[in-house]
Amino acid sequence: MPPMTTFIAVCLGLIVLELAVMITVFCVAMLKLRDAAQAVEITAYRVDQEVSSVGQGLRSGWGQVLKTVLSAGFAFLRRD
Repeated sequence: MPPMTTFIAVCLGLIVLELAVMITVFCVAMLKLRDAAQAVEITAYRVDQEVSSVGQGLRSGWGQVLKTVLSAGFAFLRRD
């Protein structure tokens, strides 16, 4: 039967190995999370740009034209 110190050394080695694997998995997960956060940031920036362009279009007169067309369309539908 092997001495108790060998058993303890093997157990400690396995614990250290498990800890190293867990740290590696955690680091990989954090890197993927960072990539996902960057993708969300880019998407939010693009949405902000689209909202700004729609707002500028509405302020430039297209909003009034759209409102007039919709109002005329609804008035035409109500006549029937």
